[in-house]
Amino acid sequence: MVSSPLAPSSQRQQVSRPAAPDPQLALAVADDSFLRSLLTDSLPAIAHPHEIGSVTVEVGVPLPNSALGRMDAVLTFEHINCVLAGSYPDAPPLPDLHNHREYQAITPCHSDLSTLAQNVSLTEAEALLARSGFNSDEVQHILNLPSQGWHKSWWYSLTAEGFLTVPFQRHIRSRCYADGTCTLQFKDHYAQQRPEGFRSQPQKLPVVVHSPHVSFCDNLAHVNLSRQSLSTPQAILIADDLTELEVEGYIRQNVSLYRQRSLEYLLNANCRSCSQVKCPLQGVDSSPVLACRSFRPVDVGM
Repeated sequence: MVSSPLAPSSQRQQVSRPAAPDPQLALAVADDSFLRSLLTDSLPAIAHPHEIGSVTVEVGVPLPNSALGRMDAVLTFEHINCVLAGSYPDAPPLPDLHNHREYQAITPCHSDLSTLAQNVSLTEAEALLARSGFNSDEVQHILNLPSQGWHKSWWYSLTAEGFLTVPFQRHIRSRCYADGTCTLQFKDHYAQQRPEGFRSQPQKLPVVVHSPHVSFCDNLAHVNLSRQSLSTPQAILIADDLTELEVEGYIRQNVSLYRQRSLEYLLNANCRSCSQVKCPLQGVDSSPVLACRSFRPVDVGM
């Protein structure tokens, strides 16, 4: 948060609104909510909110061939592909199975044994299981199982559209050793299609800032170079004031568009019209704050 004690409200109202910040700078200082909005509020969206775990960003990443320039930013996010039943308030509950036949109907297939973590410290194992949605009692139960014991839990896979599928049962076991390390293994019992991975997979995609002074083809060529360097079919283009034909062209080329105008809210602030009710300066006319990463205007619209 940046403040200026030399800007009383009477003078500040006469000052014109600062120019929109440089998008790369806005990316570099963006908070977690903004990084997530790049994924959820672009058109078309990259992922649904409940499919996103942790998110990080790197700015000014060189392309493999330095002569070709650099990527404006690389966004790395944890793409969640299955959720533990009942692991958070909005998560689906445990499946309601009344008899053994119903259980057999949704668990006729089983996967091979897979290793989730090998020879990691107990602290790492606890953190991994906690991130997956297990509570502290369940974590300790898994880590203290007897040699032939399994922890059984119900999970739901997510489709490509973000919808929940038929539940599956996951069996987890642990092997703890005298040197203080631990190995975690699991296998799944499911109806037809095997769940992907354990819980999530890291994904990288480029974020490109639109250059209005070059042609559509040159902008798209830069997007394609960035995608090629990360071996991903997806990309986000931060742009504004595109023609309808350009919008359609980018979307047809599998480029997700994010309005550059949204970046203004990252740095330019007005406490009087901010919707952050938890902030003590919210609604204060005489606030000295000129720039704030948590600023959210009341009437923000895309």
